[in-house]
Amino acid sequence: MIRLMLLFFVSTFLLFVTSSASAQEKSVKPGVNESFRSPDVQQFQGRFETESREVFARRKEILAACELKPGQTIADIGAGTGLFTRMFAKAVGNEGRVVAVDLSQKFLDHIILTCREAGLKNVETQRCAEDSTDLPPESIDVAFICDTYHHFEYPLKTMASIHRALKPGGRVILVDFQRIPGKSTDWVVDHVRAGEDVFVSEVIQAGFRKTREPEGLLKENYLIEFTKSASPGLTPLEFPLIASYGGVVSVPNPAEKIRSGAKVVFDATADANPGNVNKGLERAARLLNLCGTAGLKASNVKIVVVIHGDATKSVLNDDFYKARFQVEGNPNRALIRELKNAGVNVFVCGQALNYKGFPASAVLEDVGIADAALSVIINAQTDGFAYVPVP
Repeated sequence: MIRLMLLFFVSTFLLFVTSSASAQEKSVKPGVNESFRSPDVQQFQGRFETESREVFARRKEILAACELKPGQTIADIGAGTGLFTRMFAKAVGNEGRVVAVDLSQKFLDHIILTCREAGLKNVETQRCAEDSTDLPPESIDVAFICDTYHHFEYPLKTMASIHRALKPGGRVILVDFQRIPGKSTDWVVDHVRAGEDVFVSEVIQAGFRKTREPEGLLKENYLIEFTKSASPGLTPLEFPLIASYGGVVSVPNPAEKIRSGAKVVFDATADANPGNVNKGLERAARLLNLCGTAGLKASNVKIVVVIHGDATKSVLNDDFYKARFQVEGNPNRALIRELKNAGVNVFVCGQALNYKGFPASAVLEDVGIADAALSVIINAQTDGFAYVPVP
């Protein structure tokens, strides 16, 4: 019985990914890759490997953000002249492997030549199709897509092929242009077919979840990490408003959904292991992501989180948290910052701080100190907020 259920879940998941990809029969931007059919490699090397190109100028920072480990296999999708291929080869070491993937055989020949000249023996090449990387199933740990996703003529099909090629828990590192009309250059607006939100949605639809987006790394571009769904048979989670926390499933035509103008106060007392995110904060992130799937903005709802009881430690700064609990830092810090940026007010009970022996100076700057949790709850309810306990 268990085996039959497992087969059903796996079949359902594969049907979801396959049907989504197969539905994309037309190119989303015909002709976008014509210049790569028979490229002048030296000319493109001058364009790609120059300090005026942000991803070249910040190549070392991008490499560090990929968090590669010796022995891993990484596919450089749309490898071009091999800038990152050669850097990856050194990062994964002799026991690791780099697969340079590109439409152009001229680019691939150039990569092999330059790698031989540099003494790099752990690089191989793979010529891909317009709608598939043609990589073997579960053959890579990481897929790197830099300034290339906007060249995917069949993004859902191509991402489905990457999903198949990744090992369980494998990662995608996506780097592409910020496309913001009125802010981005005319060339970017004309050349790049869509902005970050559209690309993220497509990658999630292909069976990935967004797990990381380093702040301050790039200006003209963005870098986002996705992870292959580890739960076959389940619809991939979406993170429309809070990037890495509180993922939700988009339910088609729900009978009831969150409405604009909702006001909620979360009474968070739940404890958590020092290395885990607090459940009350996670619940607030989930509500915001539900708003996102309903087509709302964060500003359309008002959310208050009050922390007290065993949850009090969740609002401590990294230095105090590390010293008290012997972990690297407070795992709630990034989430609290994201919640604040989304307009959520997070408070901690001043009475609980005193009872737990935590000084006010140890509280994160994004958290307000209330005289008591009761004050926050009573004031919020007086203002019409719904009360949601998170014990």
